[in-house]
Amino acid sequence: MNSFVRAIGLAGTTLAVAAAALVTTSCAGQASSAGPAPSSVVASFAASRMEAPVVNDCVANKAVEKPASMLLACGDGGLSVRDITWSSWGPDTAEGDGTEYRRVCEPSCAAGRTASGATHVTLRKVQDGYFTEAAITDLDGKPETWPVGPIRR
Repeated sequence: MNSFVRAIGLAGTTLAVAAAALVTTSCAGQASSAGPAPSSVVASFAASRMEAPVVNDCVANKAVEKPASMLLACGDGGLSVRDITWSSWGPDTAEGDGTEYRRVCEPSCAAGRTASGATHVTLRKVQDGYFTEAAITDLDGKPETWPVGPIRR
């Protein structure tokens, strides 16, 4: 996707397209031979722009769709989900199953171990085309959430 479009977002882009469509209409409000009426141009553009959100890969600091793995604890690398199989990837949520790898800091993080087990991942809370939250089940089956927000500059 064009970085300019992602930067200004759907609202700004829709406004720009609406303004451009207005230029193609005549003063009497009739559509010119240059194209369809503004409302149909905007509706058509909005429908084509409704692509699925992306999630930030905090290791590479880039936007990705349907990653095979995700690092959730970006600060210390202590929690990741790998081998993700996505069952859905839509405009509001994405659902998948994978294997969680979690650093267990007992007796300390340096002397600890890595535990792993099956988990379910739900990406949600879309903002500016990015999923901003990941909900998973921890190794004890308890739900927890992690921020996975947009790329940091």
